[in-house]
Amino acid sequence: MNMTCMIVDDEALARKLLTDYVSKIPTLDLVATCANAIEASTVLKSRPVDLLFLDIQMPDINGISFMQTLAKDQLIVFTTAYTEYAVKSYELNALDYLVKPIAFERFFQAVGKAMDHFATHHTRRENAVADNAQDYIFIKSDAKTYKVAFSDIDYVEAYGEYVLIHRGGERLMPLLQLGKMEEILPAPEFMRVHRSFIIQFSKIEAIQGNSIWIGKKEIPVSKTYREALMERVQQRNIN
Repeated sequence: MNMTCMIVDDEALARKLLTDYVSKIPTLDLVATCANAIEASTVLKSRPVDLLFLDIQMPDINGISFMQTLAKDQLIVFTTAYTEYAVKSYELNALDYLVKPIAFERFFQAVGKAMDHFATHHTRRENAVADNAQDYIFIKSDAKTYKVAFSDIDYVEAYGEYVLIHRGGERLMPLLQLGKMEEILPAPEFMRVHRSFIIQFSKIEAIQGNSIWIGKKEIPVSKTYREALMERVQQRNIN
């Protein structure tokens, strides 16, 4: 699997050298070369990349400041003539720190490290997609194991140390705590509205004050969760 990359450096010779190095590695696809952080920011808005080769000493916005504007999971290898920024770069979770003049062997090592991180992240993302595609769970209740579709769940209620899952007129009581159920149920379809209740948003039939109704059940909404609930409601409000 190929990894996309971008070179950001105000020195033309440095950009040319890194471009040559990238061309020697078949698994790297160069998206753009930029002379400063402003150019790079413009490109990234329309074309995110997996890996940045980022100079530190640049006009207007230096590499350290630019890195702090990027997503925390952005893979970055610093390329610089200055060694004094090494500690700061690792504090910011930069993947590697290459000091100019950069030998190809050292560049290749940094790319290998980036590839390992990229592969791990991609695997986690694929697993997350697969997990989200699952639209049901199996619940053990009353000595039976039930297949429960998420779409059938109206709400989940804390019941002592465990929970009651309400679906239609049926109640199931698995030996799970409400916090664990909150982890299992897919967001944003489900949301916590009270320390004792998780509801399926699409099942809400009415809202008044600090209460919502699902069927004939009045469910309290605590101050902690009301703002998030009303933001979701406002997104669907046509008035």
